[in-house]
Amino acid sequence: MLTELEGAVLSEIRDRGRRTAFQVRGAFKSSPSVEWSGSAGSVYPAIKRLEGAGLIRSEPLPGGRRAMALRVTEAGEAALDAWARDPQRAAGVGLDPFRLRSGIWLTLEPQARRAAMRDVSEAIQASIAAHERDLAAADPIERPRMLLALRLQRLRLDWIEETLAQ
Repeated sequence: MLTELEGAVLSEIRDRGRRTAFQVRGAFKSSPSVEWSGSAGSVYPAIKRLEGAGLIRSEPLPGGRRAMALRVTEAGEAALDAWARDPQRAAGVGLDPFRLRSGIWLTLEPQARRAAMRDVSEAIQASIAAHERDLAAADPIERPRMLLALRLQRLRLDWIEETLAQ
């Protein structure tokens, strides 16, 4: 079974047209998700694992460059499709830094709690603005991800407002 990172790497190659390991790493590095952008250094080892498992193939790029063109194999296609359809893992709540901190905020002194939640609210509003700005240029794979991120961020803002009103 693929890890989340491996599934995302395969999708970057197959679905988003990233042809080189450098391009795949760049997609992770520029991700709006801190967890994914922090995974950029894990991309090269993941590509090696996927290649070793026969899920991707690399071929020299034309023009004598040292970079290798990546392609998902038939086995990789099947693994990616199985990963995408795994209901238990797809329905998992995953790593969520907001959810992880939410209970801790409630233990803070009222003034510190309000300040922390206001700061988080401002960061969320900036995230929403960035997603809304970038939505028009999103490809068919990234667009639903961005729309879901927008919904999640708006739900987080609602929770902050409700919590502060109590």
